[in-house]
Amino acid sequence: MSTQPPLPASPGLLSHPMQLTASDLIGLILLILSLAGNAFQLYQQRVYGRTIYNGLVGTFNSIGWLLARCMNKTAELGETLAHATSSDPCLAHFYDYSLETEFHLRGLHEQLVSIAKTLRSDDQRWQAGQFGLTNEEIQRIRDRFEQQTKTAKPEGSG
Repeated sequence: MSTQPPLPASPGLLSHPMQLTASDLIGLILLILSLAGNAFQLYQQRVYGRTIYNGLVGTFNSIGWLLARCMNKTAELGETLAHATSSDPCLAHFYDYSLETEFHLRGLHEQLVSIAKTLRSDDQRWQAGQFGLTNEEIQRIRDRFEQQTKTAKPEGSG
């Protein structure tokens, strides 16, 4: 039996010095700069997204207040027309204008809901036509609105 001497252990990859060329260094620097740029853009996108979203909420609330005011004015005009002794065509036309403005504000309100839902789909507050209201409150508003449009609208205006 012949005994062979043991083979010497081969040095691992880490025992060899790595040679970096100038192009390797440039590529590494560009990679680091690219990652830093992407992180900065992600941060900026979140900041701008929040700013736009907060502005949208403010606009939504402003239109909500205008809508509430318009609804009250429409109701006042309807009551005035219902109790009027003589028909005033100018008042009837203004009632129609107020009612039409109310419908346009409602449409704009709903368009803002769709935009907000696109920006933050996980936010459950943005349900079309239900912003912050329970189903019972929505039904009461609908009933009141239907009653106003049936009883307050004078004959011959339309």
